[in-house]
Amino acid sequence: MRGLTKLTEWLNTFFTGIGGIALVLMTSIACVNMFMRLYGTPLSPAYELVSYLGAITVALPLGYAQLKKSHIAVDILSNRFPPGVRRVIVGLNLVLSIVFFSLASLKVAQHAANLWHTGELSETTRMPFYPFAFAVAFSCGLLALTLLVDLLSLVAPLREENK
Repeated sequence: MRGLTKLTEWLNTFFTGIGGIALVLMTSIACVNMFMRLYGTPLSPAYELVSYLGAITVALPLGYAQLKKSHIAVDILSNRFPPGVRRVIVGLNLVLSIVFFSLASLKVAQHAANLWHTGELSETTRMPFYPFAFAVAFSCGLLALTLLVDLLSLVAPLREENK
């Protein structure tokens, strides 16, 4: 369990760093484009590049946000439940989230494979779409893995109590 946790933490930290680099690049392209517009020569691929980098910026840190518990949690009602019931609700939520993000990862990966096989390219830059779609698919899969680690850590204390 400890090895899986460390691997998940490392992967999430690494891909969050890539997401941060994408954010800096996205901001830089937008600033350069605004500056170039002053002189009447905007960057023609700016919209596409910012869109690609936006997908990377948003998708890659998903697992890290789960790792750090920075997603919102609406627990007005669940805080009133006893700890055992709350634990079951959290576990059920984790299972449903794992299923959802695993399916999302699978479907986005299928779409990315379709984009790869058809050779679809963007209009302005003639860049392929599929690497960015695969990155989003990978991010959803990494989020599912992070949720699984959370579920295992929720269940692990219960197993120790039964020994």
